[in-house]
Amino acid sequence: MHSLLHALKNLLPIVVVVGFFQLVILQQVPDDLGSMAIGLLIVAVGVALFLQGLELSIFPVGKSLSNQFARKGSLAILLSFGFAMGFSAVIAEPALIAVAEQAQTISEGRIDGLTLRILVAVSVGFVVALGVFRTIFGYPLHWFMITGYVIVVIVTWFAPEEIVGLAYDSGGVTTNVVTVPPDRRSRHRPGGLDPGPEPVD
Repeated sequence: MHSLLHALKNLLPIVVVVGFFQLVILQQVPDDLGSMAIGLLIVAVGVALFLQGLELSIFPVGKSLSNQFARKGSLAILLSFGFAMGFSAVIAEPALIAVAEQAQTISEGRIDGLTLRILVAVSVGFVVALGVFRTIFGYPLHWFMITGYVIVVIVTWFAPEEIVGLAYDSGGVTTNVVTVPPDRRSRHRPGGLDPGPEPVD
């Protein structure tokens, strides 16, 4: 029940915005209001079940694996685990799949949807591995953030104008319901590796 209420609360801003423009600006009620309400309820139930499933299965497994890897003391294994978590979560992200399919359709096949998903997944996997590296050694987070933003600005300046929007959209959808929970857990300090008091998130 808590997960369902949490999902409904997350959907509330979307409902408020759509309802405001529909009733106040357009001043009309949608013809399919009933099906829309049922659809929102299905989304809320689906998200709640998904998050509950993560709590019962994926999170404990991920925590157990990270602790076992930490006890082995192998940096390469920990970084590989972080990369694999980031890659697998993003490649399965429904929002990214939708963006990739739209990009392929709009570009009439010049942009391959699968290639776009793989590129984004590899990038996120690298960033998660980098986050694990920073967590283990306790380096200041702000230096990684500043460096990342500088690189993004430079690449944006030289990138073709027609792909800049797609690149930013692809980055935005990697912070969605499938990707964020596993990646957050994979960056928590493994047992026995505590570089200092600085929090991870």
